[in-house]
Amino acid sequence: MSAAPAARNIQSPAHRSRWGIFLAVLGPGLVVMLADTDVGSIITAAQSGAQWGFKLLLLQFVLMPILYIVQELTVRLGIFTGKGHGELISETFGKGWAYLSVAGLSVATTGALLTEFSGVAGVSHLYGLPRWVGVALAAATLLTIVWTGSYRRVERIALIMGLFELVFFGIAWASHPSIHEILDGLLHAPITNDHYMMLVAANIGAVIMPWMVFYQQSAVADKG
Repeated sequence: MSAAPAARNIQSPAHRSRWGIFLAVLGPGLVVMLADTDVGSIITAAQSGAQWGFKLLLLQFVLMPILYIVQELTVRLGIFTGKGHGELISETFGKGWAYLSVAGLSVATTGALLTEFSGVAGVSHLYGLPRWVGVALAAATLLTIVWTGSYRRVERIALIMGLFELVFFGIAWASHPSIHEILDGLLHAPITNDHYMMLVAANIGAVIMPWMVFYQQSAVADKG
């Protein structure tokens, strides 16, 4: 195993304030967090609430710091090495491990894309639009954004679309959750139930995804 790459000598540009640097790192972080509300994650959350109420709520509190630790470490690696995740694996552990990690990333990303377009097809059907039309429009929009826009534009579009997720706060408030039910869910978890444990595994898998790490580290490294 080769020696770990030396860290870069980081110097803040004179024309950028601390807030400017913070916002430059914040952008990729927010985009990464949007990955936790893709179709698969939303369906998992909906099933969790519909079947078990608040009994999986404690798990979410446990997973939150883990997610932030992963993101924080990813940002540090991007800043202090100036390298993407795959490149860093290649230099530190060898090309074999880098190829293996990229292969796993490709499989996971392909599965995620299939899930996303399945969700688009389902929503299209709900509104009376043929599934293939909805999928074609979504694919055309995605390709247009990627091929014609700069990274900054893509990031801004993603952040603007992410603002729609604020509706979840309104929905949560409108549901008027019972404090008694919340406490009961926090204190009583049916860990001996196979269906419950299956959703526990699904919730864990919906929190940390490989493309989150690859994208965030590369985005932070590219921004310097």
